Amino acid sequence: MNIPKIKKLIIKNFGCIGSTPVSIDIDKVVILVGANNAGKSTILKAIEVVTDCLELEECDFHNNQIDPQNFPEIEVHSIATNETKPGDEWCEQISDQTYLIKEKWTWTGTKKAPERIGYNVFQRRFAISSDKEKMPWGINNVAKSKRPKPHRVSTFDEPEIQAKAIKSLLKSLLDTAIKSYKSNPDDEKTDYEKIINLIDILKISTKTQQQENIVTLEVEANSIISKIFPNHELKITSPNSNLEYSIEMLGDEFDVQMGAIHGEKFPLEKQGSGSRRTALWTILKLLADKGIKAKKGTKSQHENLGSNSSHILLLDEPEVSLHPLAIANARDVLYSLPDSQNWQIMIATHSPNFIDLTKDNTTIIRVEKNIENSIETTTLFSPEQTKLDENDKENLKLMNLFDSHISHAFFGGKILIVEGDTEYSAFNYIRQRKTEIGNQNYHNLNIIRARGKVTVASMMKVLNHFKNKYYVLHDSDTPKCQSRKLNKQLSCAKNKVYDIVEINNPAWTNNSKIQDQMGENCKVISSLINFEHAYFSETISSNKPENSINKIKSDPQKYILIKQLLDSILDLEDAELPDGALEWSDISELEQSIPNIQFEEESEPA
Repeated sequence: MNIPKIKKLIIKNFGCIGSTPVSIDIDKVVILVGANNAGKSTILKAIEVVTDCLELEECDFHNNQIDPQNFPEIEVHSIATNETKPGDEWCEQISDQTYLIKEKWTWTGTKKAPERIGYNVFQRRFAISSDKEKMPWGINNVAKSKRPKPHRVSTFDEPEIQAKAIKSLLKSLLDTAIKSYKSNPDDEKTDYEKIINLIDILKISTKTQQQENIVTLEVEANSIISKIFPNHELKITSPNSNLEYSIEMLGDEFDVQMGAIHGEKFPLEKQGSGSRRTALWTILKLLADKGIKAKKGTKSQHENLGSNSSHILLLDEPEVSLHPLAIANARDVLYSLPDSQNWQIMIATHSPNFIDLTKDNTTIIRVEKNIENSIETTTLFSPEQTKLDENDKENLKLMNLFDSHISHAFFGGKILIVEGDTEYSAFNYIRQRKTEIGNQNYHNLNIIRARGKVTVASMMKVLNHFKNKYYVLHDSDTPKCQSRKLNKQLSCAKNKVYDIVEINNPAWTNNSKIQDQMGENCKVISSLINFEHAYFSETISSNKPENSINKIKSDPQKYILIKQLLDSILDLEDAELPDGALEWSDISELEQSIPNIQFEEESEPA
């Protein structure tokens, strides 16, 4: 099914975004990450102001200045279908049933509607003043009905407006139901029409009965009027009214409440802020699917969206005031909305829990200010570019189950991938110790536990799309390892006998997967054989993190050694890699560097 979509957004001179354009590719789900005041909310607002053709205030102009050389300008590329497309001159054909439409809005002052023009594919330019037709779909109201409808929920929006809208919708539906109801389907008139006829009869009967009182009132009034205005009289009449009777007398009270199933329910305004905001976008979504939008300051409290069949939900910090478990549930619900095809979702968030790398429809974009204080965006992840295979998705999904900190990598800083808990614990201990005495070398370091070498390669595939450099520390393992093989001749049901055999080490083969993902933005270090052997000259099979921490706490030389390893990985203070560590780019370097010892590691029984 083909539904209109927003495909791309280009913004300049709007809010905190200056003359350097910011370009955003929009998928079914877009997650905007970045520091406070980096421009995420500005991007959400940009979609709203263009697709609804809203007027701007002075604070919406860059630097609060109305500069004729730098008017706000927003460009939207949208996907139209055969049913919604404008004239052929505006349509760049994508497929048999879809077309790319480019439009640009410019604001030349406050309290003024924007000027909208379209891109003419025949002329290969945006429309100019001498063109007969300047914009797709003609007038704005028609154009709005052809694009996805924006629904923006800001951080501090109140849900009461949406609640009133759904109550208003329910009242209108009830009114319609009341007026069309027939207790007997064979009756010519509805029950409501019968009631209105009885009211009319009642009115006529009471008017007749009151005629004597009306005449008396006229006589008494005219006795006064004639003394003030000679030859004038007052006449009281009762014309028939054409106004509809108010249906409110039949009842229209609704309320929106929330609470535990089979438990006490309370109105939305009595709920916590997290519950209220979740209810807000939930109700907003349900109303939009019914072609309805909340409307302030009117009796009905809601309005029809017209022929809009597609929508884009713009959420600013949906995690605010939500419990971590509720955040995960809200993420899954929001990610599922585009499954119905008529929704796109754009979320600005500070929560790593709103990132799910295993979804096929998600783009993650970092918004940040560069050293020149200009806003720029970086697409950190998109399914089309990253091309994760099913094994990658499964690796990342399992990793995320064990450690949600995987998503911290998208929020900036130095990123170091380590293979397991031992390195993670040791490096974090050093970071904590140094931070306590004012050393800020590690303040923006994100240490990501891959929990296995195969997941290291999957994470590298994702991080290769970042602009920033990242670092990897993994165990080299050995090309061969020892394994137990069942001796069938010597074994019986009650007594199994195993032979010790040498096999190719499965862990070693994963080094090739790491090599496949190496690029100019990464630095890969290997602990020869493993972390414990390389730096502590020992081999242990259990309690590795605790052993590592105890070593560097009790032995100052070991502390210095592991700090040297961390600093050299991060290129700090000209530190050199210690013995036992190797920076490599070809697996042959690992093969030549493995110590000439027998490393006893048993695999599962064959």
